[in-house]
Amino acid sequence: MRNEAPFRLSRRGLLTGVLGIGGAVALSACAGREGDTGTANVAAAADTFDGSGMTWDRFKGETLNLLLCEHWWTSAVSKRFAEFEALTGMTLKANTLSEDSYYQQALVALSSGATTYDALMVGNLQAGQYMNAGWLEPLDAYFGGGDLVNTGWFDPNDFFEPARRASSLNGELMALPLSAEAGVVIYRKDLASQAGITGFPTQESLVDASQKLSATMERPFAGRGRRGLDIVWTWTNYFLTQGGEFYAGNTPAVDSPEAVAATELYVQQLLSRYGPKGASNMSWLEATGSVNEGRAGLYTDASGLLSVVLDKSSSQHTDQIAVSRWPGSAAAPAAPNYWYWMAGIPKASRKKEQAALFYAWAMSKETATAVSAESGSPSARESVWSNKDFLSFYPGDMSQEIVANLQAVQPERVPYARPTFPSEADALSLELIKVLVDGKDPKRAMSDAAAAMARAGR
Repeated sequence: MRNEAPFRLSRRGLLTGVLGIGGAVALSACAGREGDTGTANVAAAADTFDGSGMTWDRFKGETLNLLLCEHWWTSAVSKRFAEFEALTGMTLKANTLSEDSYYQQALVALSSGATTYDALMVGNLQAGQYMNAGWLEPLDAYFGGGDLVNTGWFDPNDFFEPARRASSLNGELMALPLSAEAGVVIYRKDLASQAGITGFPTQESLVDASQKLSATMERPFAGRGRRGLDIVWTWTNYFLTQGGEFYAGNTPAVDSPEAVAATELYVQQLLSRYGPKGASNMSWLEATGSVNEGRAGLYTDASGLLSVVLDKSSSQHTDQIAVSRWPGSAAAPAAPNYWYWMAGIPKASRKKEQAALFYAWAMSKETATAVSAESGSPSARESVWSNKDFLSFYPGDMSQEIVANLQAVQPERVPYARPTFPSEADALSLELIKVLVDGKDPKRAMSDAAAAMARAGR
């Protein structure tokens, strides 16, 4: 069992960045804007990078065009753009869009081979499409040696190893991971103590914990049940940890005993029996609302959503929120699902070296630590998770629980890189919802799901 204290972080300030976790539809209402460079301590920044061993002003006088999505990283790093401009003599021009608008703009720019943007953010679900289509510039030549970026100083191996694998294609780095999240168990430690719950040794123990909590709460469990990647993202945590695999070769394999067991556990027992009424309409937003309003005491979802349930402006029980790493199952060790944002360079960019220099600054240990220590945001750099200022957002052993999950991620087992996965995941979600809403037999539902995924992937 793990105990926590509340974040100092205001979720309102980061909402637009985490709304897309696990593929959920963004709720961002921010309009596009250009040139938001904010304020910065320019003099201190120059001193910070003195020991980098790099020539920062080699592209002095040039302009770099960025395509960014509203996200915690964007909000935090854009305030420091003046530092980069002073350090390099370059000018940054950033077009920052709401999530839906960003995806549309990125797809048009990349697929057309336009030279409009020199660097851009890469969404977790879109990364496979971009990489497989050859729309991104391979990065090993820039961050794996050479005279542009001092690899010893930049230390690309400091990014969580699973995140590096997820950002690669055939062993070659295609993007740099910005943020890192994985499935966790979020719970009310006061209610758990009263119910005699001392831990979550296995996934199956979540059912027992829900049963105990139901003595004082009508619907103690919260989770995503909405069509699409919402229900599939959370279900995947259970599925992988049962030992399941999405495909056998190129054939959907969700009709396996492991998939049936995951469906029985998450959908039939936790969501249907102990979850909120109307769970089939719940995204992460409604699920966190159940916890924040005191209607649920147990919740499984992405670690980034901790900032929602620990936001005092919307949560009634922040002092009682706790987190535990994703548990293993009776059949297999823990294999939590994940969600990363990444940053890449368009293949068509005419300023690839300039973009790499920008990332060397923006995603350096120095900048990543400063940004995360200021905001509490979940960096993909492992060293950030040992910074004492950053850890003040994750008191007790909360950070250890999250880091253990981030290190346990197995990105190769989640088919985000498969171009047809979005449509296949939607087909899978429809069968999961039939179990939830109509009481369909999980074995039959998973058999039908495998067939539906095969049709969707043709």
